[in-house]
Amino acid sequence: MKRKLSLSVVILCTSILTGTSTLAGDDVESSTATIEVKAASDFVAQDENAVILDVRTPLEFQASHISGAVNVNVQDESFESMVAALDPQKTYIVHCTKNPVDGRSSRALETLERPGFKHLYSLEGGYVARKEAELPLTEETN
Repeated sequence: MKRKLSLSVVILCTSILTGTSTLAGDDVESSTATIEVKAASDFVAQDENAVILDVRTPLEFQASHISGAVNVNVQDESFESMVAALDPQKTYIVHCTKNPVDGRSSRALETLERPGFKHLYSLEGGYVARKEAELPLTEETN
């Protein structure tokens, strides 16, 4: 109960801070909220159904990425079929390099909303913000 309560508080606080109204109920239409990097880190640590979805290219992902992230390249022509294989009941925190308004993460989120994914967040500032916050990343591999 305490875990559910703290997770609900994180979601509520995030929604309030970002000015959106995203709830986790199945009866609520999909809406994408922006989540700050530290709140996202805490959220993923508390919720086993939360997934960080990195939509950058495989080369960018291989160079360095958020620890535990799943890479699905939004620029790949099979992106929609890869998204269809994801579990729509999970919570996805989507990011690209910086998450600009018209960037790759925005395109990915639009695609995710179509098949009915209801628990979607955009990582504020993307990979760059996570790096600047000095939160865990993989080491660069060559």
